Amino acid sequence: MNLIVSLGVWILDKKIISTFSDYANAIEGLSPTSLFRGICDEEFELLPSLFRHRDLGDPKVKENNLMWVFRAQAKSHLMAMPSRDIEWLTIAQHHGLPTRLLDWSLSPLVALFFAVKDDFERDGAICVYDKKQFVKEENVNGEIDEIIAFFPSHATRRIFAQSGMFTLHPFGKPKLEKPDLTKYFIIEKKSKHSLLQMLVKFGIHHASMFPDLDGLCSYIKYVNKY
Repeated sequence: MNLIVSLGVWILDKKIISTFSDYANAIEGLSPTSLFRGICDEEFELLPSLFRHRDLGDPKVKENNLMWVFRAQAKSHLMAMPSRDIEWLTIAQHHGLPTRLLDWSLSPLVALFFAVKDDFERDGAICVYDKKQFVKEENVNGEIDEIIAFFPSHATRRIFAQSGMFTLHPFGKPKLEKPDLTKYFIIEKKSKHSLLQMLVKFGIHHASMFPDLDGLCSYIKYVNKY
């Protein structure tokens, strides 16, 4: 089922996903350079966490303050020391610090997992963004005027497991608007449980997406209905 939503001067084709076959048909023919982002609440904005609390002041100042503290205190926890600012941002994003990065995946199944794994009382969504050109992390600097997509060189086990990529967003216009997306799929809340069960059969679950003891325990709880 498709909904044509008119907002101002643009029209977005929103496809409703109820079954796994719906999703398989929806992603057929998409570009191999497509990035996928699953969100558990369809109303979430495509806005990096650094910009979500507008009452906290200038985002550039916030980033400088957060990263100064992080870089000073994280060194004792790192096996290898990052050499570039973007590496530090990637690590900070991975561990939950507000940054200018958004997480994406090259895998549509990974995105589906993140859209259905929780918030069962709300519709989820999958955003498809075809940037067409990726940038090597070593060529990224902080002063940008458009959104760029890049492969993280300082990858963790979770990033590998999730086929992860990032977009870096400029301070001037950080929000990725829905007209910029290639596709936008709404995952009905009533279908989340059945889609999650199907993903488990394909080996996509908490233990495989989060390859650590926390992920394993989450998977064991899910299987045993805790």
